[in-house]
Amino acid sequence: MSTPLKIFISESHDPWFNLATEDWIFHDLAPEQQVLFLWRNDNTVVIGRSQNPWLECHLEKMQQDQVKLARRQSGGGAVFHDLGNTNFTFLSPKDSYDKQRNFSIINQSLAQLGINAKVSGRNDIVAQDAQQQWRKISGNAFKEKVDRAFHHGTLLLNANMTRLAQYLNPSKKK
Repeated sequence: MSTPLKIFISESHDPWFNLATEDWIFHDLAPEQQVLFLWRNDNTVVIGRSQNPWLECHLEKMQQDQVKLARRQSGGGAVFHDLGNTNFTFLSPKDSYDKQRNFSIINQSLAQLGINAKVSGRNDIVAQDAQQQWRKISGNAFKEKVDRAFHHGTLLLNANMTRLAQYLNPSKKK
């Protein structure tokens, strides 16, 4: 008998609350529990567990504009969150963890909104813009323990791309 899916939708836009909730879901819920957590942060740069904010972010500009800085428990790159960005977290028991199923759920949901999207590159979702060019709209990261795993990512639905560029300092390789 499988455990029913639980869906949590955060009403908070506080990055520390949302990341702590994600951490609680990952570490404290029963390992057999399937969870989808949806959340948004306002005016925040979130960095991966091993990133150096002095290299990845424009900290002075962030401080000037009162943009928060938070660190997540997974790897991956720096991302800017505003209320035009939606975050998702899938938690699964390790034995039924399936990244491709998670990507499929996101892409099918986007298709219902009329957005043509696909998985691309290492862990990205791209969508076609008005000129039929593929543009990255989602970065994804993952974490596993012995008995459970999670997959989380961003969805740039209506994010302020000008502000995003003001706070991030991506490597030239990206």
